[in-house]
Amino acid sequence: MRGIVSVVIPVRNGARYLGEAIESVLDQRRQGMEVIVVDNGSTDGSPSVAESFGSPVRLIHEPVCGAARARNSGVSLAGGEFLAFQDADDLWAHGKLERQINELEARHDLDMVFTHGENFLSPELTEEQRRAVSFHRGAGPFILPSAMVARRESFLRAGPLPDLREGEFIAWYGMALSMGLRSGVIPETLIYRRVHLANSTRLAPNPRDLLQAAKMVLDHQRGTKREER
Repeated sequence: MRGIVSVVIPVRNGARYLGEAIESVLDQRRQGMEVIVVDNGSTDGSPSVAESFGSPVRLIHEPVCGAARARNSGVSLAGGEFLAFQDADDLWAHGKLERQINELEARHDLDMVFTHGENFLSPELTEEQRRAVSFHRGAGPFILPSAMVARRESFLRAGPLPDLREGEFIAWYGMALSMGLRSGVIPETLIYRRVHLANSTRLAPNPRDLLQAAKMVLDHQRGTKREER
């Protein structure tokens, strides 16, 4: 659907923060937006939180665990011209979608646009927990799913996110670039990434997972070069 943006939000046991994440999406107040929440086998109240928003939010269930599976399931149902992801514990700044879509509409050479982002400590953390958590401070470019808006056609051309436990977006992005897809970055802080006790893996991925993601990109690049010969 021309001009429509599909926002896919995967969640697994994220009831504590999901409501705020969805609100930050709906607060974009963009005409022509569909929001798809993909419950990834939650055992808490995450589905109920999504359902509490009513018709603006569509809830589906993906019983197989994994963020990549959840995002791919959401993409398969997305009908918008543009595609965006939001993490169930992150927040978007007001105007994020509009800035990115305006950039894509003005720059027909770009397939996807990212923004700057910043980590923030979740308010419920105690002082002791705040001191124990290690994370990057300060704003900068975020090459992350929740910081991206892509043309849906371009995303599908690059293929689904690989089924990795961690590093799936790094692998997808590397393969997309090797296929010739082009990306840009808006130098404005438009996403806020929540730091809490349950997301230490997301903030510091397992090195083995990152190595596997890097290997996938290299194998894909070699395959692309062989096809070009």
